[in-house]
Order: sequence, then C-alpha cells, then structure tokens
Amino acid sequence: MPPTVVIVGTLDTKGDEVGYLKGLIENMGCDAIVMDVGTLHPPTVVPDITRDEIASRAGITLETIVKNKDRRQAVETMILGGASLVRELHRGGRLSALISVGGGTGTHIGAGIMRALPLGTPKLMVSTVASRDMSDLIGTKDIAVMHSVVDILGLNPISKKILSNAAAAIAGMAKNQGRIVSEKPIIGLTSFGFITEGAMRVKAMLEELGYEVAPFHANGVGGMAMEDLIDQNLISGVLDLALHEFSDQMYNGYCGAIGPGRLEAAGRAGIPQVVVPGGLDCIVLEFNSLETMPERVKGRKVFWYDFRSGVRTSADDMQSLAGTIAEKLNRAKGPAKFIVPLRGWSEADIEGGPLYEPTTNRVFITRLKSLLDGNIDVVEVDAHINDEAFARAAVSHLHLMMKAKK
Repeated sequence: MPPTVVIVGTLDTKGDEVGYLKGLIENMGCDAIVMDVGTLHPPTVVPDITRDEIASRAGITLETIVKNKDRRQAVETMILGGASLVRELHRGGRLSALISVGGGTGTHIGAGIMRALPLGTPKLMVSTVASRDMSDLIGTKDIAVMHSVVDILGLNPISKKILSNAAAAIAGMAKNQGRIVSEKPIIGLTSFGFITEGAMRVKAMLEELGYEVAPFHANGVGGMAMEDLIDQNLISGVLDLALHEFSDQMYNGYCGAIGPGRLEAAGRAGIPQVVVPGGLDCIVLEFNSLETMPERVKGRKVFWYDFRSGVRTSADDMQSLAGTIAEKLNRAKGPAKFIVPLRGWSEADIEGGPLYEPTTNRVFITRLKSLLDGNIDVVEVDAHINDEAFARAAVSHLHLMMKAKK
C-alpha cells in the first residue's frame, strides 16, 4: 500500500499550487488527500476533505462562519477541525505525511494543523513568511519549513521548481515514515550551556546502564518539547537537570518561553523523575554591558557570557521558585526526588565564581523542603552540579526508581 500524503491549502487562493503538488506527489508513488481550509471564495479544485467537513468537525457550520465574516473565527475553526481530522487519519493509518502551502494566514492554519500530529510524522510547510520568526507556529513540533521565495500566487517557473522540491521532499519522507521505537527505556534529560559538562557525565552514565538518552536544551522550547514527548509515551523516565527555564520565565529571560505545563507531564504520567535545580542561580538576559543592563536587575552579581549575561537570582526569587516547583511536584502520581548539588548549580555558581551565593541557594532548599509532600525526598549532595560525584548520585537515584517501577 503506498504512503498517503495529506495536502492542506486554501483552495480558493492556492488551488493551482495544491493541484500541481498533488500531481507531483502522486507521480512519485504516493497517494494524496487534499484538505480545503479556505473560507472566502469557492474552491478552484475539488478537495477530498471539504471546508464544510472541517467546520462541522469543529462544531460549527460553514454557513455560520461565512455569515459572521469573522476572519479570526474562520482561521481558528479550520485549525480546530483540521487538526481533529488529521489525527483521525493518522490513527487510522491513512496519513503518512502532511504538506501545506500558504502565505501568512495559510501558514498559521497549516502549521496549526501540523502541531496535532506526533513527533516523527513528516510535516512540511511551504511558506511565503518562512524568513520571519516562526517559533510560535512551530512550537515543540518537528515541522520542516521551506521558503517559497516568490509569492504563492499562481504557477510560474520559479514556483514550480520550489513546489517540485517540496513534493520530492515530502514524498521521500512519507516513504521513510515510521513510528519511533526503542528496545531500551528512553530517559529525558534537560541541560543548558552552563551545566553542559554535568549533562555529558549524566548521559554517559545512563547509557552505561543500558538506557537511551533524549537530551533537551532547556531554552524554553526544549523543556516543553520534553513534556510533549512524555505525553506521547515516548519517555520512560526523566532526569530534569536544568530548571533554568523557570528563573528566566520570571524575568522574560532568554530561555523563559515555557508554558504552564512545564514540569508536569512526568508526574501526570506517573513515570520516575529526578529533578535538579540546574541554573536556578541565574537569569539569562540579553545585555553585555553595565550601560545596557536592565534597570530591574541592576546591582546584582553578573556572569558576563556573550551577547547574553547571567544575573544572580535573589532570595525573593528563590522563595517564589520553590513555591512554583513544589506545587508542581506535589501533584506527581509517580516517584519523584529532588537532588541538590550543595557546591553550586551552574559553572557560574561555584566557589570563586561570579554568581556563587550558597546562602541564597539555601533559601530555596529550605523553602522547598517545607512545601514538598513527605513522599518526595530532597537529597543533598556535597558536590557541584558539573562534578562526576553529583552525576553519579543523580543517575543512581533515577536508576533505582526505574528498577522499582519496572
């Protein structure tokens, strides 16, 4: 049975391009299903999934959308209904890959529908706005983006070549698609630049014990990506070495773009988790001189890095962070431990380092202990987060929890 590629487009304005894509994809040995997400004018090619079906799946009639003349409602309806339909196609084995073409609105709709599909399912967005910041549209998903270069406004030699490349790419991915499988348990591991050495030690030790390790850069998106994969049942255990995203979130920092679900998926799934305060000693902000230092943090210790700098978290910050983290961990349905490296939480938080402040770290530890439920241990290790001794302690605790869970 040939793989099936779903093509998403607004067939009132992008019908020629979608029809051309369909022919190319079918000539490459794939089946194609065309989904129409347009709402302004009648489609110029016949879809396999109509806009009426999509609107109905979202709980509204197309007639109502047209009557309301609310563009925002139309867009959100197409995303909601389209996402529901592609999930159903994927579950039924009728979707191997998804491709979409669009301008600003079409990209918003196409990427929104793509985000409903799990990691590993090929997704390709051909977009006129690919050169812009698309982080909000991509989120935590493995969406590939191709710049259309020319406007998607009819066919011409340039657009035909771009679409031909896109068709070849999605057809190749569709033929190569398959579920993510592992004979070994996969451990989710968070890290960021200031604790890279420690993360590398942890990864090597976990692999020696027979685990696969999926590392996530705790840059805002990375932490949320791990949460997403836990929800997809791809992760068996977590060593959350870097909570730095939480301190950045408080100050709209460089790595602070996390959602409300950070540090919750493992607890919700009931899988073992070891949590470490990696990077809670600092807030990473984009400034590189005292003159450009934000007023809100002036007077604090600074770790000069590159175009970013690390600013020391305060005792008040620590009180707040402890409350947030304890509240999330207390909801965990599975085993959880919090392990603290007493000699520092990043390369800047080390004796002689620019952010070394053990008394401030102690504020966090004391507050966290007072708030955590009795079934969650706080283990203090007399080592720095990047030390081999700390890596060995963190890995040992997680390994014991994994064996007990198994």
